[in-house]
Amino acid sequence: MIRFGRSYVTVSEIAQQFFCEYKLHIAITEGRVETPQMEMGVLIHDEVFRGRSVSAEEFLGIVRSNPVVVATLPLVFSIDGVTIMGVPDAVVFMNGTARAIVELKTSNKWLDRVFDNEYVQAQLYAYLVHKLGLGNNPLVVIIKSRRDPGIVPDLRRRIYSTVIEYVSKAVEMPIKARFRGFTMYVDNFDPSIEARLKWAIDYWLMRREPQASPSPGKCLACEYRDRCPFRNIK
Repeated sequence: MIRFGRSYVTVSEIAQQFFCEYKLHIAITEGRVETPQMEMGVLIHDEVFRGRSVSAEEFLGIVRSNPVVVATLPLVFSIDGVTIMGVPDAVVFMNGTARAIVELKTSNKWLDRVFDNEYVQAQLYAYLVHKLGLGNNPLVVIIKSRRDPGIVPDLRRRIYSTVIEYVSKAVEMPIKARFRGFTMYVDNFDPSIEARLKWAIDYWLMRREPQASPSPGKCLACEYRDRCPFRNIK
């Protein structure tokens, strides 16, 4: 049985377990709190990666007939009896094969650092692409952008062209490249992500209780700090 009677778990929820699993647990049991920062991040995501909807048949035709396609599509795969679902910000197809997944993270402070939960989320999307046979060991691209809606129109064009340029090259990984308004990280697919996924799934299968990862920085920014017994605020 899956915890909370759930029929599936999302990739973003699993990624949150690597930030603070207990925070995720509170959010599910007591209700998720939306912050202005979350709303702004969603706005920028939607603007940068917006496109037109197509049927599955039309999508396959587009991917097969075009050398480069940037698409957003749902990924679903089961492991240990748990259905994992997720929608990466973008998947870059080249010559009919998924060559890379792209994740956009917005922040006004941490453009020069990829956090563990962000790395896990991006790698999990690549894992699903790999397991579903859409691409063999796709590259992982993480974009850290400023949380500024004013840069969105130009940002979309620059992100697309920059990602395609770097993915097309056979260069040594990992890559960290700074551009105006964003920093791009490119890395190889990490097969060890499967072991981390299995650790996360143990929580959903109720093989263990939720674990807390308190720190002054995390707890100070956490919207659940007033109700958390593990908070660490100095």
